[in-house]
Amino acid sequence: MLVEKHKIIAENSGILSIAATKKLKEKNKKVVSVISGGNIDVLMISSMINKGLVRRDRIFSFSVNISDKPGELAKVVDLIAELGANVIKLEHNQFKNLSRFRDVEVQITVETNGTDHIQNLIETFEKKGYEIVKIKSKIN
Repeated sequence: MLVEKHKIIAENSGILSIAATKKLKEKNKKVVSVISGGNIDVLMISSMINKGLVRRDRIFSFSVNISDKPGELAKVVDLIAELGANVIKLEHNQFKNLSRFRDVEVQITVETNGTDHIQNLIETFEKKGYEIVKIKSKIN
């Protein structure tokens, strides 16, 4: 949250005071939190950001089966674009699906605007006749 909203990078132990404010029972009380430390590994920052985005429903990963015909993948990608999501990863693998001669499993990871946006994606895919096979809660 600090990185996403305030562009502040701090060590895990340096942000405990922020986490503690979520446990306060009194509301509308002025509280000061000390944020300290910037000694953090770049890979750790990347991991924390990705986990935070998934937890806040800003990243959504799912699988969908599509017909194994030219143009079907383009329809799915166009639908995602129409709904205002951004594809950040897509795997189209003809050999993963057991019914290879009819369907292809496509694994897609998109950037979203949050929970309502994800729900809209799922509902729209279902209305268009696509079945979301798996919903994943992690970045692959």
